Amino acid sequence: YSMIPRKLLPPTGNVDIFAVHTRLSPDHVKVLHNDSIWVTVVRDPVSLYESLYDFFHLKYLYKIKLEELIKRPLEDLLLLPRYGKKFGKNQMLFDLGYEDNMTVLDLRRAIEEIENKFHLVMIAELLDESLILLRHLLCWSLHDVVFFTKNARREEVKKDLPLSTKQTIREMNSADALLYNHFLNKHNTAVAEFGKQKMTDEVAELRGLRDEYFEGCGVKAVKGRDPTLKFKEYSGLVSAYSLSNNTDMNCFLLSLPELQLVETVRQYQTKLLKRDWGNS
Repeated sequence: YSMIPRKLLPPTGNVDIFAVHTRLSPDHVKVLHNDSIWVTVVRDPVSLYESLYDFFHLKYLYKIKLEELIKRPLEDLLLLPRYGKKFGKNQMLFDLGYEDNMTVLDLRRAIEEIENKFHLVMIAELLDESLILLRHLLCWSLHDVVFFTKNARREEVKKDLPLSTKQTIREMNSADALLYNHFLNKHNTAVAEFGKQKMTDEVAELRGLRDEYFEGCGVKAVKGRDPTLKFKEYSGLVSAYSLSNNTDMNCFLLSLPELQLVETVRQYQTKLLKRDWGNS
């Protein structure tokens, strides 16, 4: 399939994991096994859009800062073009394969389709809880869901938007807001069924384990472009991790920036394919 380099596909044409930066399409069904577990994550549409506007420097595309842009009539905001035909309003639904300007009926059907397709929709703002649900869904250990935060702006550089601005962004992304609220409610129901105290205990255990990794790896958070880093982040606005323990593979992988981690996994995958299938 055109979306995956041939050298990364086994002869069967099916992959065990398909992840990272892709827009959902029917082709995904073709490359995955029939018993695949489908997982995605949603994020509060206000913080998502503000982050997207900043990350892709949309102020240069639209020639206006976000704080000024939102003062325009809502009708104008809804007509804004997507950056590179990929990034803009209602980004989550777009990434899930849906087009802009859906009717209310279309939106309800879309949310129903997403609920039927995905075994778990995680919530970015409740990530630790979501990871506990994920680990039980996949029969994983707590060690399997330990992570170091990546690609996130440091608190001191994040913008604190006025309530009126947040409300306008929410209206501009109203389809995503409905999507988010639906799965936030579903998440809360899942936590209640799991057991609130049990969830509290497991989240505390996960956070404690993460702290142990931080200490054991000798982690020090630094600015993403710090000159002492072997692997730098794309920007100094985000944090990166300097390690005193560079020999432990878990520490190494947990600290890698996103792109370097993906490339490391890709190289390992290619090595396995050559060994097991003779891919060249």
